[in-house]
Amino acid sequence: MSTKRKTIVFALALTMIVSATGMIVGQQFYQPKKAIAGSTTVIDDVGRNVTITRYPPERIVSLAPTCTYILFALELESKVVGVDEFSGYPPEIQERIEAGIEAGNLSTVGQYAGISIETVVDLQPDLILAAMRYQISIAESLEGLGLPVVVLYPKKFDEVLADISLVGKATCQIDEAEALVADIQNKAQEIVDKTRDAPRPRVYVEYSFNGGYQTFGGESFAGELIYMAGGMNVFSGYAGAYMSTSTEEVLKANPEIIIISKGSMAEAAGLTPETIRTRPGWNEIYAVQNDQIYKMDERLMVPGPQIMESLEALAIIIHPEIFK
Repeated sequence: MSTKRKTIVFALALTMIVSATGMIVGQQFYQPKKAIAGSTTVIDDVGRNVTITRYPPERIVSLAPTCTYILFALELESKVVGVDEFSGYPPEIQERIEAGIEAGNLSTVGQYAGISIETVVDLQPDLILAAMRYQISIAESLEGLGLPVVVLYPKKFDEVLADISLVGKATCQIDEAEALVADIQNKAQEIVDKTRDAPRPRVYVEYSFNGGYQTFGGESFAGELIYMAGGMNVFSGYAGAYMSTSTEEVLKANPEIIIISKGSMAEAAGLTPETIRTRPGWNEIYAVQNDQIYKMDERLMVPGPQIMESLEALAIIIHPEIFK
């Protein structure tokens, strides 16, 4: 074989080797945005590695309203087969529960710390979502039975967004989660920009009472939203997210705006604007004297994808002159 011919053959062989190598490397390192069927592993908010073996999951159980809100926001309602008893939003949840298992294919599994492990197991879920510190032990029990449980424990605005992305990954709804997060970020920034130079009235939020008035401290999700909406949580200087306060402390804080929760917890505690007005000494508070007592749906006081509803509701209450 001539030298020229040998050179051509060598060049062709080298080209084929490089092309094949490129295809192999590409197959090894290219990861599509949408994961393929099989299994996947995520790290939840309490640092647990959770492997979802049937992926994407077709049967999902939610143990808390926060989890349910995210699942429905990501258009996964058809895959949700069980929810906690406090998950009453969106309205179609109750409609499916009342229609019965045959028609709605949706069961209730208990509430918060009172989740029925047996009911959850009977639903044969591919994925379970739990939330907050109350349900960590429940998650561990279910995990011990071989079920994948992802615990969400957001405390700040950015962590809520991160959890939407986490659920998106765990359910193979990555694109939908990214779009939802971007939409929330853009809308939130608009409100922050509008209230940036506005005065910041003192705001007191009470979601229940039981021997003390239950409110939010300086490390709370609600306190952060109040600030973004142009107000100031009167207990922003207190450590922790949740706290119990007293008449003396509220009188000293003298809030200009009082917001109470509206929903099952508030009803159980008998919390109404009238109970606020008739509490001994509370008639000395600026918000009571000026009839600045407002009700806000309790589902808007918990972290979740309804975060924009929460922020918009607070902005309208705190700065009606800006958000009409």
